[in-house]
Amino acid sequence: MKKVVLIITLVFFVLMVGLISIPLLFKQSLLEKTKTSINKNINAKVEFEEFHLSLFKNFPKLTLGFGNVSVVGKEEFQSDTLLSIKNASAQTGLAALFKKSGINIEQIVLEQPILNFIAGKSGNVNWDLEVKPETGAQIPSQPASGEIVEPFTLQLDKVEIKDAIIIYDDREINMYQVFDKVNLGVKGKMFGSSTELTVEGKAGSYSLIYDSVKYISNITLETKSLLKVDYDKMDISIAENELFVNRLPMEVTGLIQMPSDSMFFDLTVKTKDSGFENFLALVPPDYEEYLKKVKTTGTATVSGTIKGLYYKEIYPAIDFKVNVANGNFKYQDLPEEIKNIRADISLSKPEGVLDLTVVNIKNARAEIKNNPVDLTLLLKNLVSDPYFDGAFVGKINFGQLKNALPMDSVNISGTIDANLFVKGNYSDIEKEQYDKIKSDGIVLLDNFLYDSPGFTQVISIPSGKLDFSPQYVNLSQLNMKVGQSDFNLTGKINNYLNYLLKDGVLQGDLQLVSSFVNLNELLRLQKKGNAGENAKTKPAVAAASQDSPAGTEKLVFDIPKTIDITFRSKIDKAVFDKLPISAIQGLITARNGKLILNGLNMNMVDGELILTGSYENTVKNNPLFDFNFEVVKFDIPLAYQSLTGFQKILPVGAQSQGKLSATMKMKGQLSESFQIIPSSVNGTGLLNTENLKIIDSPVFNQLKGILLPGMLKNVDIEDINASFNVENGNINLKPFRTKISGQETTIAGTLNVENLISMRMDFNINRDAFGADIQNILGALPGNKRITVVPAGVTINGPVKKPEVKVDLTETRKIITQAAKEGLNESLDKLGKGLKKLLEK
Repeated sequence: MKKVVLIITLVFFVLMVGLISIPLLFKQSLLEKTKTSINKNINAKVEFEEFHLSLFKNFPKLTLGFGNVSVVGKEEFQSDTLLSIKNASAQTGLAALFKKSGINIEQIVLEQPILNFIAGKSGNVNWDLEVKPETGAQIPSQPASGEIVEPFTLQLDKVEIKDAIIIYDDREINMYQVFDKVNLGVKGKMFGSSTELTVEGKAGSYSLIYDSVKYISNITLETKSLLKVDYDKMDISIAENELFVNRLPMEVTGLIQMPSDSMFFDLTVKTKDSGFENFLALVPPDYEEYLKKVKTTGTATVSGTIKGLYYKEIYPAIDFKVNVANGNFKYQDLPEEIKNIRADISLSKPEGVLDLTVVNIKNARAEIKNNPVDLTLLLKNLVSDPYFDGAFVGKINFGQLKNALPMDSVNISGTIDANLFVKGNYSDIEKEQYDKIKSDGIVLLDNFLYDSPGFTQVISIPSGKLDFSPQYVNLSQLNMKVGQSDFNLTGKINNYLNYLLKDGVLQGDLQLVSSFVNLNELLRLQKKGNAGENAKTKPAVAAASQDSPAGTEKLVFDIPKTIDITFRSKIDKAVFDKLPISAIQGLITARNGKLILNGLNMNMVDGELILTGSYENTVKNNPLFDFNFEVVKFDIPLAYQSLTGFQKILPVGAQSQGKLSATMKMKGQLSESFQIIPSSVNGTGLLNTENLKIIDSPVFNQLKGILLPGMLKNVDIEDINASFNVENGNINLKPFRTKISGQETTIAGTLNVENLISMRMDFNINRDAFGADIQNILGALPGNKRITVVPAGVTINGPVKKPEVKVDLTETRKIITQAAKEGLNESLDKLGKGLKKLLEK
């Protein structure tokens, strides 16, 4: 018995050692074999950071694991990643370890792959990875033994894809499709001459963008299919299928043939049920909650066919129809219903190019309380020269609408009465041949009000009238209130059709008149945390957003690059921070992502400010500004009370009287909270004052050693004319002369970005103003009455709000000593002359 146990133990030990050592012994061999096989057989650069072998995971199969796999294209696509995979694994038999070449792959599992199909503008595609032999190159011969060497042999019976992103980017026709959160499983014998495959999959989100317009967004797709595949003929027959578009149950049957590099389709698509409630299942999943308490009647069907050849620019024929009739739906908890819903929608195209596609929406209508809204739209030649023929007629009473549709906490009321017609070709818009466009209509707004939890203020339009023509929209009247602010807009908006139908720039020249604007409210109009996301044309590859620092209030804003609108502004009163502003006049232009001010005049702090320059936000929300300021006779005490920046750089303004004027040219950046970032500022300027007086200043009180105390209580400063420059936020005040309490003074200094001041004042002090320290020096000298003017220096260093003030009497002592020597020499000279005369007698 002991012998048997010992034998079993030894066998188990040998097996365990083998299972552990085999991956270690053969790992390098398989790694080299895999890399060599891949790089020799595809026209791309393949990298992976990790490579694992395991016999335990799926014993007796060998499991190969790869981590952080990437496949990057070459030549035209050298900067594009075709495939990236977080983790990939494949199974093969143990025999692969002992073969000189070739690996039989039986099962593949991919985790979090991103597959990025790109069709370039040249017509090339990045998934064509076949290695093409060079011109004149000979195909390598097989070994002398006649053995055919194959790097990989696929004998798959299972493929599983987890949490994938699949992108199709056709740059030639400007079409972009994204399948996000894709989970797919394929089971069945994927080799031989024919097979049956079971396919189950789901895409959490599908989006389609064509020519920068998002036509489909966040649609979920789910399918379960039984496919019959003939590998010899490359025919795929859909024997059984169940497809869910969002929650709408549909069925796809038919045949797909791939005889060579082309494809042939013969598919039929139809809804399994004609009830109107199933049609509502097309509502995106985010809004499913709203459909739980809905009662519906009526019918809705979707049906279509896809039939024909797909090869290069040739697409199969498409014929899809959506028909809605006698539709009604009503929320159980709301008094009104939306009724008489109908629509006849078709999308058709014969076999051929995409430009043959026709979209036709006929007889689309819905009613709320006998207020119908009707829509018709015909679209043709979508690729070459879009033709459109549409109309929108109806009156929307938002009070009735919110009694029929749940709007959560949004409060909306008022009416929009629209009667719009448009017909023509887009090429006529591009050529500005508006006489060929038939467009007419009017939109009336009455007592419109919008109050949302996402906004801090109520937006209301008491009245508005917009007249539409092919060339422009005429705002003959548009009155608006946003919180305390009121606006009256008149003027014309041009190029609106180009803006709406393509990616043109919206142009306008408007008169903006207001009696009051509260900029504090407008900058905080959107509540923190409710900012809407920017439109993402390519969600899967969008850059990660950058969060604001904790506690930072975001007040900066973007100017859309697709608008070019000038506001000829006249604003009676405004307020920003604690600063009252009046009589604002000038041009404000939003153009190419910038806000441009052209001679914007305003009255503030009992003076005038003239602004010219630009503002432009950045990706990091640190806007760039480039402004010329002209400050005319600002009242210094009012400026100190109203302007935060003024308090920081000139705290002595709290004890000052007088007027301040300046001209400045500054460039720099702002923080998210609309504060200047000091270290970013560069510029130059001129500064002058009128009737400047500083009362009871702690700084000047420390000068009583050189000036009489009575002269320091109310310090009069002669009008200043000084120049300065700003380098990386450091203000350098160039030396200038003035008079302080009647004493000639030269001043120079700096204020750095840490708000530390370094200033020097050099006085020439008159005899009648000498302070105690100077008098003490003079008192020790005989005949000091002859000294009438002495120099004295003062240095001011440290934090601007509480600097250290020091009196420098070095030059004072030199002058007094020199004067004393000269006086003594003169006295001795007089004494000598007197003695000489005395002796001569």
